[in-house]
Formats: sequence, structure tokens, C-alpha cells
Amino acid sequence: MTDARRMSRAKKDNLWGWLFACSPLIGFALFGMIPLLFSLFLSFGKLQSFDITDVKFVGFENYVRLFTQDAKFIKSIGNTFIYAVFTVVLSLAVSLFLAVQLNKKIKFKKAFRLILFIPFVCSVVATSTMWKWIFDYNYGILNDVVTVFGIPRQNWLGNASTAMPVIIFMSVWSGAGYNIILYTAALSAINKSYYEAAMLDGANRVKIFFKVTLPLISPTTFFLAVTGLIGALQSFANFQIMTPTGGPEGSTLTMVFRVYQVAFQEDARVYGMGYAAAMSWIEGVIIMIFTAINFTISKKWVHYD
Repeated sequence: MTDARRMSRAKKDNLWGWLFACSPLIGFALFGMIPLLFSLFLSFGKLQSFDITDVKFVGFENYVRLFTQDAKFIKSIGNTFIYAVFTVVLSLAVSLFLAVQLNKKIKFKKAFRLILFIPFVCSVVATSTMWKWIFDYNYGILNDVVTVFGIPRQNWLGNASTAMPVIIFMSVWSGAGYNIILYTAALSAINKSYYEAAMLDGANRVKIFFKVTLPLISPTTFFLAVTGLIGALQSFANFQIMTPTGGPEGSTLTMVFRVYQVAFQEDARVYGMGYAAAMSWIEGVIIMIFTAINFTISKKWVHYD
């Protein structure tokens, strides 16, 4: 093979290499970056149809209206924070407790881990529909059980004081399996010599847990807290299925749910896509702020050595 042919073949190989390497970037640009930039442009405009040529520039009008005239969006921010905080905290606490129990020498350990992990891999639509049936007022199995004890049927998803706790419970149940797997791996990786040294110093089980176990698994806790908070702030499917109208008195109306209402439901003709895009960017900024706060605070309690 001559030098010219070798150089030509090398150029072709390099070209194919660049094409394969750039394919993820091209995909991100087409389906990520371009829609992201377009939504930012759209948030400063007014569009009440699916024809992008009808966009009318209105400046910061959408953003001003969000915080001065839209009581539903303000309420959705509060609902989202309540859901995110309780879901993340309870999920971490329950998952850690179960992981500690499963890390002990017990029978059928693998079977328990599998059972606890199954809800996480199930479809959100399927699990939300199942729990909606369970909590149904007329034929829900939970109401059938409480009536046996003389308690009247409860409208769990139709009551403003119980609708959000029900969805939080369902979210903790469905997401705990993933946290348990990671916590179990973190607990198994702890060097036993730390426990032995603590016991020689006279530390009891409670002190060992808070002074040894928690600091050593803090990187896992940090990861689960950050990803869990981001996921909770973007929750939509479970709310839309279990409370299609945003719950009684808007008690389960979250930010993403509000965006969906404005863009595609009864408020679409009133507010339009531009207003929905502005909402989306406000939520995106909120998520970035809380993520940055988590990373800043983590320097004080996360230990990597």
C-alpha cells in the first residue's frame, strides 16, 4: 500500500471517528440545546397557537405576571417545595433504616432487596393508577379496611388535607428501592476496623451510627439528596394521574403541573406557550439555585476520606 493510499484511508478513518464521536453532541444540540434556547426566546413572547411565526415579543411581561397576578403559580411553588422536602427527607430516612436492617445477617436478604426494588422499576403510570384505586373513595381497598374498624370512608384524594400526604407516601414507597440499593452498597464498603476502634473507645450503637456510619456514607446521602430533590421538583405524572385537576383547592398543583395546564389544558388560550415557557425557566432557575446551595453546604458535612 502506497503512502498516499495510507493517508487517504487514515483520513477516512478519522472522519468516521469524528462522526461517531459527534453523534451524541448532534443529538444534544437538536433535541436539547436548540429547544432550550427556543424556550428562552419564547418566554419573552406571546404565543397562543402552535405556529411559531405568531410569536409576539412582550419583554418581561410574562415574568412580571407570574409573580404579581398568577396566584395558582405562587401556590404551585409552595406545593412543590412541600412535596420535595417531605419526599426527599422521608425517602432517605426510610431507605437508610431498611438498608441498615438488610445489611445485617438475616435470611432471605436478596429476596427482600428484590421486593423493595420492584416498585422503582415499575412504570410511574402503573404505580400511580394502582394507588389511585387503593385510595378511591367508593371502591378503594383502604376504605374497605377502615370501615371494618368503624371508621367512615375517607375521600383521601378529594380532601385538601390528605391529597398531598397520599402522593408523598406513594412517592416514598416507589422510590425507596433505588436508595436502598445504593445505601446497602455504601454500608458494605465501610471498613470494619472503624467499628472496632469505636467499640474499643466505649461507643454504643447510637454513637457509632451517628459518629461513624453516617459520616462514612455521607457521599451517598449527598448524591441521593441532590438527585432526589431535582427529581421531586420536576414531578408531574403521579400528580396528573392521581389528581387530574390539581387536587382539591389546588392542594396538589405543582410547578410542572401548572406549566402543563397553561400550555395544553384549559388555560392554553388565555396564557399561551410563551407564558408556559416563562414558568419553565423560573422552575429551572429554582432547581439550579437549590442544587448550588446543596453543593455549597455539602462541604461542611460530606466526607470523602
